[in-house]
Amino acid sequence: MILTLAALAAAACSTSPDMALPEPTATPVATVGPSPTPAPSPTPIPDPPGRADLPDDLELEPGARIAIADAAGQITTVLGDGTNAVPLTAADEGTINRFPTWSPDANRLAWVTTAPDGAAPEVRAARFDGTGWLQQEVPAGPFLLMWDPSASRVATLAPGRAGFELGVVDLAEAPTYTPIDEGAPFWFSWSPDADAFLVHASGLRLDVVPLDGAPQVLEPLPGSFQAPAWLPGPVPLVYADRVDDQDFLVVAGDLGSGRRALATFDGYLQFTVAADSGLIALQVLDESLAPVPETITASFQGDEIVDIIDTIPRDQLTVMATFGGDPIVLHPDPFGQVPDADARVVSFMWSPDGSQLAWLLEIEAGQGCETETAVYEWRFWTGSAITTGPRFVPTPTLACDYLPFFDQFEQAVTFWSPENDRIVYAGTDLRTGERGVFVHTIASTEASRRIGEGEIGIWSPDAAGSAGASAV
Repeated sequence: MILTLAALAAAACSTSPDMALPEPTATPVATVGPSPTPAPSPTPIPDPPGRADLPDDLELEPGARIAIADAAGQITTVLGDGTNAVPLTAADEGTINRFPTWSPDANRLAWVTTAPDGAAPEVRAARFDGTGWLQQEVPAGPFLLMWDPSASRVATLAPGRAGFELGVVDLAEAPTYTPIDEGAPFWFSWSPDADAFLVHASGLRLDVVPLDGAPQVLEPLPGSFQAPAWLPGPVPLVYADRVDDQDFLVVAGDLGSGRRALATFDGYLQFTVAADSGLIALQVLDESLAPVPETITASFQGDEIVDIIDTIPRDQLTVMATFGGDPIVLHPDPFGQVPDADARVVSFMWSPDGSQLAWLLEIEAGQGCETETAVYEWRFWTGSAITTGPRFVPTPTLACDYLPFFDQFEQAVTFWSPENDRIVYAGTDLRTGERGVFVHTIASTEASRRIGEGEIGIWSPDAAGSAGASAV
């Protein structure tokens, strides 16, 4: 099966121009966030009790690292082959440490700490060896952390009074916590200059929410989708819009200027964007069995026909370019050369350079994500072919906490190696029965390598520990 990146560009040149949507009007609104929450006082850390004592004979080796959170709630970092294990948290503190998240410069790791004695949860951050330790109390235990592009702040998403609360832990000086917005459900993306968020909240609003200042309404009623994307470049926003009761995948400039429709869809959209390659991977989900027409004729000004664009069918994994063009279907395999055409795509994620796409198929459905009964299989699109990876039973942490929200988590963490050649995952290997964290080499026919015990593994975006200093 041959599917090339060049085909996307060629297709874009041969199709009709993108559909121009009516220009939205950015409307300032009153602050939609919660009432201000008093920020807890920063805690000075002369000798943090939560930091692990490193063995005297341990020689720290710089390089790309995997942060592993284990079943006991402790975090360790290892090199990609599982060697040079460096414990980060201390089990004798009695806390649970989860959701490890690397900073964009790979110099620090942030995570969420909760204590069984009812003490306030904290966001903590440190270098891979535990030095440069910072911590800040937060009102509730976050289930998502996302560093800003400057690597000086961490956005948190946690239970709140109106569903979920978006907050920011500022680590640039003395740590502080600031509530920003709330809603349910809640999806967001950092701006490239780290001073605002693109927020899709409650299924009813798409706003630009600055760290300082009033939010501005981008779309009062967006389409049916999950996480928006705010990318570097001249056309940075990617989201779903609704016009005349029809949903569109669109790209736009800041505050929605110059919107262009790439495709239309009928259902619930999930997508991820590769900023470097300008490619979008997407799928549309819907329980409805109603037929989907091949094209939609959309009218935006009276009865005038503006354009005809592609409709994305349901239950297909598709790739298209941000500049438009014909989509390429990756699953089910349109050529019939790859098995398991009826298997459900659970998640999909771009390699760091945007040249490859990995996705997980649910080969056997489980009895709930906590039961460890589902069977998943890796698939990889290299830009020219589709290859099959290992089958495994995912851990509950991977299956329940990450994969259902993969389009949001992809903006915060990566399972890909910085070299774009390996993937890390946690579960039980079906061949050997071993359970733990595994690394699979994409181009290799060899079995995945088990690198240690753990419930989740997150790869650093670069060589952690080898750079001079992070922004904090």
